[in-house]
Amino acid sequence: MKSSIILFVFSITLAIPAMGQDHAVKSDSVEVIQDFKNLYRYQNFYLSGQPTYETLLWLKSHGVKKIINLRTEKENSDFAAGAFNEVNIAREMGFEYFSLPVEGIKDYTPEKLDALVGLLNKNDSTLIHCAGAGRVSDFFMAYLVKSRGYTVNEAIGVGRMLKFSMPLEKLLNAEINFIIADN
Repeated sequence: MKSSIILFVFSITLAIPAMGQDHAVKSDSVEVIQDFKNLYRYQNFYLSGQPTYETLLWLKSHGVKKIINLRTEKENSDFAAGAFNEVNIAREMGFEYFSLPVEGIKDYTPEKLDALVGLLNKNDSTLIHCAGAGRVSDFFMAYLVKSRGYTVNEAIGVGRMLKFSMPLEKLLNAEINFIIADN
């Protein structure tokens, strides 16, 4: 009996969109930049995996002024050993460059999010990247909620157009909506 009640509530949660939201969805569509692997544009933000030299040139020509790198120092040095030193190249190209290393779940903290928020200006054309755009998707969704007034579901909608996915949704072939409860 208990399990059928839980399943019933869960199926209602999947079937009914978030209620009580009388404001418009803030998300625009995410543009997938076809010429580059894992490069997306959302409003004035570019979100990506590790950019190539060619990607940086393209971003510069499209008005990007700032780079925020979420990769760890080890990831950066490993990449530099086989390709190029991103910090040096970015600065030579005239980008403002910031390193905000995120090493696994231990760095998914409110403090790390606050540091990212402090680097972002909604009017600046900015690249935020990590290795494959996964960390970027998570942190960008949190930024949208914390600083731009998006609901969690609106931010996840943007994230789903990036690299965010929930295996549970794929298993159930259904979209899951979230409600944040106050502590």
